[in-house]
Amino acid sequence: MGHFWRLGRVSQRTFFWYDVTIGSTTKKKPKKTFRNPIIQAKEMRLEMDLHDMSKAQLARKLNITRARVTQMLNLLKLPEELKEEIEAMGDQWDRRLVTERMLRS
Repeated sequence: MGHFWRLGRVSQRTFFWYDVTIGSTTKKKPKKTFRNPIIQAKEMRLEMDLHDMSKAQLARKLNITRARVTQMLNLLKLPEELKEEIEAMGDQWDRRLVTERMLRS
């Protein structure tokens, strides 16, 4: 394991380097996964229906904008065959197979 050094500052003219690896362990970054946009939109719709929420309330709960919620829910207006095909791909992908932009165009 290599040492990682960071630049410190004592005063305006005095700098020093210190070892930031002392007493710390390096953790691996978790592997990034991508969500299926259709499944995600269905989960949002289900959440709204179960808790009788508006788009604005759901947006506040998920910490996203109301416009973003509307964009996601508009994916559910796609033709049924297309939605079923994309949903059959599953969820939690290693790489982005289908994007919202691809679905909207």
